[in-house]
Parts: sequence; structure tokens; C-alpha cells
Amino acid sequence: MRDTDADMPALLKRWRARRTVADLPGADPAHSDDPVTQTVMAQELGISEHYYRRLETGRRPMSSDTIAEVSRLLTLHPDEQLALYRWAGRPVPPLLSPIAPEVPDDLRDHIDRLPFPALLEGPDFGIIAVNRRAARACPWTAEPGANVLVDLLLPGPGRDQCAQWEEHWAPPLLAQLRQGALVNAALRAIVNQVCEDAQVRELWHRTADLRRHAYGTTRPMHLAGPGPDPAWVRILGWQPLHEPSLRVITGEPARSPLDPGRPATG
Repeated sequence: MRDTDADMPALLKRWRARRTVADLPGADPAHSDDPVTQTVMAQELGISEHYYRRLETGRRPMSSDTIAEVSRLLTLHPDEQLALYRWAGRPVPPLLSPIAPEVPDDLRDHIDRLPFPALLEGPDFGIIAVNRRAARACPWTAEPGANVLVDLLLPGPGRDQCAQWEEHWAPPLLAQLRQGALVNAALRAIVNQVCEDAQVRELWHRTADLRRHAYGTTRPMHLAGPGPDPAWVRILGWQPLHEPSLRVITGEPARSPLDPGRPATG
């Protein structure tokens, strides 16, 4: 047994103690002060209390599905989920995040201070926060349920802003989606969704590029505001160390690669 193995049962108990029954998904508010006991966890997981006790104390290893459900019930931080997977000897999923990721105040303040459009996206590319410049330049990013991959691949306001979409936007987006969909069910669902569009479906089956991310590229984009010509923007992505499930995505003004002497716009 590793030295850290003995710590996990105690940590699981403390993680339960941070929550009340009212905090659980679909809980009855009348039980706001009731603690999340092993009995409660067993009921939520649909197993016996004896079986859950063996899981929590390490006498029986948790399955990956059980870890995911425990993480959902207790709203565990990605680092806590990672520790559980390693403790149980299970493969670590490539994308770990809270079920309802919250936007840390420092990250929201950071993107608000940037002098160009910026947003925060979750592991499934859902947009969870934007700064004022992004909302003004790309209004679709501020709509409830906006998703970078869905909105830039399917016909609509997002894709309409992508100048030379088939050349500069669709290939890197599909390559990024293809890589993620190999190991993530949420992204496989997005594949099915975007491939309902005939043009996306044809590109998906015609191309085979696969990459972890498509950031660091310069692309033309029609931005809200004066001027008929598209602006060139450099799309960059950052992963905060203290919130590794989130990404900061920025669109910085850039020079056209076709005319490097032309001043940047945007």
C-alpha cells in the first residue's frame, strides 16, 4: 500500500462533511441541515450502505463510473477527482471538471481587464464567461448555452463571422474536436450534433487531422463594427494552473499573413 492510500478514506469523509443533503442534486430543501452520511451516499448511488462503506474505506476499489458519480454528488474539484482516480487505480479521464464549473473572481477580473475579446470555456467548449469586448465584437458568445465548437461549426451568427470558414476555421476546429472525441463522451455528442450539417459532415469524413488544440493560429473574422473587410485575429488559449478544467481564449488583433506590412485591425 502506498503511503497516500491511507489518506483517501479520511479525505472522502471530509469531502462529505463539506456538503449537506440540500447541496445534492435534486435534494429536498427541507433537509438543508442534514449531513451527507454514508447512508445518504449509498442511497444516491443505488447501492447498499455496507458496499459503499467498503468503497469509501478502500476495501473495495471504486469503478470509474462510481468515481464520476461521487464527484458529481460532492462537486469535487478536478484535483480531488484526479486523486480519486489514482487512488482507485483507474484511468484518468482527459477532461476533469466540476459538473457546474464556477468562474473564479480572479479569472473573471483578468478577462475583463484584457484590451481585446476574451472568454472562458469549459472542457466541452461551452462558454461560461465573456468580457465586454467579446460580447460587443461577437454577440453570440454572450448567449446562454453558447459553445465555441457548435457555434463556429454550425450555420448561425458565430459561423457567419468566420471569414474563409472552410479554409481557416473548420479544419483546425474539426481536428481539435476529433482528438477530444476519441476519449470524451460529451465531445462525441458534439460530433453527432455538428455533423447534422451536410457541409460539416462532408469535411469531417474528408479530413483526418487530429490535434490537441487549435490555438496559436491567425484567422480572418468579421467583427461587429464599421468596415466590410474581415479583421485578422490571433486565437490563443491559456489554461490556468489553479483551474485546469477551464481555458482562457483570446482573440488578439494580428497582421494578415498575406500582407505582413499591413497594420493590424480589430
